Amino acid sequence: MYDILIFVYENFFSSGVYPTNAVLQNRLFAAGFEPDEVEQALAWLEVVDQLPIGTFETGGKASLRCLSDAEFDKLGQEGWGFLSFLEGGGILGAEQREWIISSAMAIEGGAISLDKLKLITLTVFWRQGHPMDIMLMEELIGDTEPLVH
Repeated sequence: MYDILIFVYENFFSSGVYPTNAVLQNRLFAAGFEPDEVEQALAWLEVVDQLPIGTFETGGKASLRCLSDAEFDKLGQEGWGFLSFLEGGGILGAEQREWIISSAMAIEGGAISLDKLKLITLTVFWRQGHPMDIMLMEELIGDTEPLVH
């Protein structure tokens, strides 16, 4: 799924285009992605489209989110710090955070890189039409290695 997110980012993000799933499916098949990968990615994007938009209101009280050992192993200290930074700054809502964590957990293998976590986060914001200021964009993609080597 990570390769599909890179493809979607490179082909649609900068243009501001939000393709329908049918258009996206056709483009992904034309690019050579496997049907089950495309189906999984489209299902993931569909759920992202349904996530609440906006920031998490705590009613003036601090919220606390503890990671399980498996979640911490997958995200690492750097990844968790990144999500905490976004949430603490009012950029990321709790529902978005949980979806990003569960998406990261669904990626096979061990720990994911901060770049992968940033791509997942960027995709969530893009699909929701989240306003992106230049500082946030720089944090998400400005200092990362190229997405495709």
